[in-house]
Amino acid sequence: MPATPVRSLFAAAPLLLWAAALPGQDAQEYAAVLSALHDAAPRSDSVAAVRGLVVRRDVMEFHLDSGRLVLLTPVAARTVGAVFLGTGSVSFAPAVPVERGQLRHVLGDSSLVARLTAVVFFFTDSTLTELTTRLSFVLDSLTPRLARGPVSDALDRFVNGRAERTEPSFMSALLNGERDGFFYAYVKRPPDEDLMFEVNPAATEPIELLRKGRYPGQRAQIICQLPRSEEIADTLRSEPAHPRALRLTAYQIDATFDNGLQLAARVAAHLTALRDGQRWARFLLFDELQIDSIQDANGTRDSFFRKKGGSEVWVRFATPLHSGDSLTIRFTYHGHLVDYGSVLPRNVPQDVFHTLTFRDKWFFIKDTETWYPRYDFWQDAAVDLTYHTPAHYQFASIGRLVDSQTVAGVRTTHWVAERPTGQVSFNIGEFKEFQIADPRIPPVTVQVNLEAHRHLDAVLLQPRDPEVDVGADVANSLAFFSSVFGPPLFARYYATEIPYGHGQAFPGLIHLSWFTFQSIDQSGFNEIFRAHEMAHQWWGIGVEPAGYRDVWLSEGFADFAGLLYMERILKDNQKFFKQLKTWGDEIRSRHNDAPPIALGTRTAEMNPRDYSTIVYGKGAWVLQMLRNMMLDLKTMNEDVFTETMRDFYTQYRGRSASTRDFQRVVEAHMGLPMGWFFDEWVYSSAIPTFILSWRVDSTAGHPHLLHVRVRQEGVPPTFVMPVPLLIKFVDSSEVYVRVTSRGPLTEGALGLPVAPARLELNPLQSVLAAVKQEDWRTTP
Repeated sequence: MPATPVRSLFAAAPLLLWAAALPGQDAQEYAAVLSALHDAAPRSDSVAAVRGLVVRRDVMEFHLDSGRLVLLTPVAARTVGAVFLGTGSVSFAPAVPVERGQLRHVLGDSSLVARLTAVVFFFTDSTLTELTTRLSFVLDSLTPRLARGPVSDALDRFVNGRAERTEPSFMSALLNGERDGFFYAYVKRPPDEDLMFEVNPAATEPIELLRKGRYPGQRAQIICQLPRSEEIADTLRSEPAHPRALRLTAYQIDATFDNGLQLAARVAAHLTALRDGQRWARFLLFDELQIDSIQDANGTRDSFFRKKGGSEVWVRFATPLHSGDSLTIRFTYHGHLVDYGSVLPRNVPQDVFHTLTFRDKWFFIKDTETWYPRYDFWQDAAVDLTYHTPAHYQFASIGRLVDSQTVAGVRTTHWVAERPTGQVSFNIGEFKEFQIADPRIPPVTVQVNLEAHRHLDAVLLQPRDPEVDVGADVANSLAFFSSVFGPPLFARYYATEIPYGHGQAFPGLIHLSWFTFQSIDQSGFNEIFRAHEMAHQWWGIGVEPAGYRDVWLSEGFADFAGLLYMERILKDNQKFFKQLKTWGDEIRSRHNDAPPIALGTRTAEMNPRDYSTIVYGKGAWVLQMLRNMMLDLKTMNEDVFTETMRDFYTQYRGRSASTRDFQRVVEAHMGLPMGWFFDEWVYSSAIPTFILSWRVDSTAGHPHLLHVRVRQEGVPPTFVMPVPLLIKFVDSSEVYVRVTSRGPLTEGALGLPVAPARLELNPLQSVLAAVKQEDWRTTP
């Protein structure tokens, strides 16, 4: 959101400029509520003296020792805000270890106790009742004037800030007249920075501590987020469901692309109410798509509100819903979803670029996730898709193709998702299609923009047959993962080229960057990239992450699967270890600042580059370490690890899984508790440095008695990790053993039949660690 003062955006006169296609007066209700919230101000007729008031919400406590509390002007005919001025303190003590560590990392302590001079509350819970029963309100014209500054600061963060997280839950409660347990506090604590505290009942982890954002476009940054205390205490509870007022059951999508690639779409979203009194619901739709109408199943025109240029669409139903009621919302919209152009950067010399104009042709899909109205990204639904496209373009979609007809130059295809999904996309372009028929795998269609590559080859001087290498990796990785992890979910696959620098996976469909078709990079990156996207058919789609903390089960697993493919199928150990080292170096360079894997998507909020480094790279390293812990060092047999991965996929195939679920499967195959490992590597961020020293002496019983010492630095004193040790002997033989590094110093002795010539700690990059050697000293 732009950093523009809130009030200037929502002055009374231009409000209707922010409402799109208002079919009636009902939709202006949203505008009126939003305007009242933006204009919320302290009331002179509602001021109370405060002494010793405590407001508790789960692990947060607000001690209002002495001062004045003022109620704010009503919003939607309800008092939903208050401001306190005076002396007091706030405390926040997260019970989740990973959040205590994050609080220590960001604010310097594992629990927060801070003085405050003002706090602004917004609420749709019991706060108003608590205040009015414990305080006496009188007329006071001075205090409200003093409170305007804190209220303005709070509104700037609360209303104009985290619209994707905070405002929807609060606004939904206001619009639907609910008392849903929402609570928000904006705390001023000079000279330290302001903090925000929140209880958001629409979130799976509703307790949040936030501060001002640190990156462009980031209005607020989550410091801590955790479940309610009673949920943490219940060790038998399953992973939380995603609490929503409506359950999404199905989508029917009918999309037409004309010869100019303009989209005209009709989408029916089928939902069921989970709570009484639902009148409004929030959807997301790509901001460049214009809504023509929204209707219910009977053709009754529903109202909606949409900020100009925004992706949020607030729909007001014609009649309120009661729990159990079914609802169908029909969206009709159009717009420019697909761009047309070149992948070459604009700094290409003009004479060269001019020769490529209208030759290097690509179709750029500008949004692959909200091109249809999305109610909830965490809910899967049955999906039925019909597309009408120019017949001279090739097309691919998620789902099973059940019908295809061409009439008057228009191809109409009908696709049905093979199972409920929340990942719906397609691709369209001037492709050459290659069919892969291999008895090991389901049929695969590879779509390549060969004509564009011919023109790019003339400039980039990289002539090749791009479909050969890509098709081989697509087919071979599909076959390899089927044999290692288990059978894939879908009966057919499409691998299609996109004019972007990234890849993306959908059910039965993978988008592959044009770069992987064009590049002759020798590092192994391309092979890992292609296999990574295919691996998502197992990790991310075949087994979905249960929540935001578990996304490494998708991205880290897919990265490791790409590495494994390169090692086992392409048989390139050199590239395998080189890539592991590259990721390891990046992780070690950030470990003092980067958050742990368990922060999931929040790692990008703390530092955008950490998402790839930690969730992808370190996630892959966790599997590499488990693999080496399960390795039989005598035979180098990896069956235990392979069976673990296959078992995990088999148990959760077609379902979601959490890190805790994966840990349970690992423990079953290891035969011992593994909480210590996950605590160290998933829920913490310390990276060890191992310092090896050794010496040999002779005794009566052991002519070659090897003394080994491992010092451990950079980690807590309780840190434990088994580390392989390679012993090379003077007769050129060698043996692998494991040393369990425990605490700051580990020592042991081993009788050997032959004199050792050299020792190597952590061979095969078994542990994510730095390794050094030093001479043996009598006193370490």
